[in-house]
Amino acid sequence: ETIKHLPAGMGIRLQCGGILENVMWLMGYTGLATSLYEDPQLVQDMFDEVGNRIYRAIERVIDCPEIGFVFFGEDMGFKTSTMISPEHLRKYHFPHLKRVVDLVHKHGKFFVLHSCGNLTQIMDDLIDYVGIDAKHSFEDAIMPVTEFKKKYGHRVAVVGGVDVDALARMEVSDFRKYVRSIIEQCAPGGGYALGSGNSITNYVKIENYLAMLEEGWRYRTTLES
Repeated sequence: ETIKHLPAGMGIRLQCGGILENVMWLMGYTGLATSLYEDPQLVQDMFDEVGNRIYRAIERVIDCPEIGFVFFGEDMGFKTSTMISPEHLRKYHFPHLKRVVDLVHKHGKFFVLHSCGNLTQIMDDLIDYVGIDAKHSFEDAIMPVTEFKKKYGHRVAVVGGVDVDALARMEVSDFRKYVRSIIEQCAPGGGYALGSGNSITNYVKIENYLAMLEEGWRYRTTLES
């Protein structure tokens, strides 16, 4: 239905909730944490069932030519660490996540991972084993997008990174300087898309959101001229 209304030359993204997220929502975080040690077979069954359902859902539509990429919402961490141990993620989660990524790649599309939290312990797994094409969701208090670009930008594309807290609270003149600094550090070499570090929430300053867009267009116009 969406494709019928697309202007010529416009594509769409396929967005999906994550495997770990759905398991946590179904079991409850405490229930999952307890079962990892008391009933690991239940955990395996949950990841298998959720992973298979998400795979089949994506499989039904991924061959539509108008779909340019998959945006996969999968919050795996919080401020200091991952939601469950890296070892458990590698055992239960990543095989299913890789299977989805492989499906997307098979159809010539890109896989963009949105994941909040501190993923330092598993980023190499996500890039080298799972095979993500791009990473979204950045928070300055965890790792500024500029630092991420320096560390991983030669291996994976970087999406967003303008901190939501800055969008919501900075004065517009300071905010413009902040955005320009991000662009100047992340854009060279390619592989960077300007945008919010997370969602555009209903409490961000509209003038800051518009300023972010304007600074992006200014940089692009300067390059083209």
